[in-house]
Amino acid sequence: MTTQLSDLLLNDRGFAFDPVGGDTFQLSVTGLRVVRLLQQGADEASIAGQLLKEYEVDENTVLRDLGNFLRALEQLGWKS
Repeated sequence: MTTQLSDLLLNDRGFAFDPVGGDTFQLSVTGLRVVRLLQQGADEASIAGQLLKEYEVDENTVLRDLGNFLRALEQLGWKS
């Protein structure tokens, strides 16, 4: 089953509810930020740039971790 990211219900503490599958998830602060950026229509490159501005982390780490997180979202069936 595929869930549009725009359909996910999120709160400020990282709780995510998938209304299609009925599942709940707990996102990290960074994961929540990424999902919200995706919901706003941001692409991978702009999200990476935003994370580099907001967190003290190098570009290689951002690209690796963001890629891993986006693949995890795909495996859950969450699509932007």
